[in-house]
Amino acid sequence: MATNPAEVTLTTPRSAFVQRVFAGATIAALAGGMAVLAFSDQAWWAILLWELGMFVVLFGMLALWSSVGESAKETSALRARGTVVVAEVLGSTAHDDGESVSHELRLWVPVPGGGFEVHHRCDRYDGEQNLRVLVDPVVRTWGVVH
Repeated sequence: MATNPAEVTLTTPRSAFVQRVFAGATIAALAGGMAVLAFSDQAWWAILLWELGMFVVLFGMLALWSSVGESAKETSALRARGTVVVAEVLGSTAHDDGESVSHELRLWVPVPGGGFEVHHRCDRYDGEQNLRVLVDPVVRTWGVVH
């Protein structure tokens, strides 16, 4: 049994597909843009800066492509083995970044034979005292159902 419960970002197969299509289209556009830019008549330093900027975006899209697939697999496994329980909100700390407010929540997730405390960062919290959580008590993975 794992000692630290791991949060799973609940991702549907359709959501994963849409995110992969977006990442794939962006990667294809970047590849074309980088090839065209390499043969443009701009100064060498401008081409270099543009190419470096595109590499940063390329790596971000590659990370999205790989992580969304993993999240979808973890969600499928959790849905297959897990059960929905009602977790108690032990505490909430609001974080205001000037544009939106998110909350750092401390939750008590009950499982047979006890339970465990976890932390969840959420921008959809409205002061509820209980949240629905999908949990696999054997593997100790969990995800908040929104």
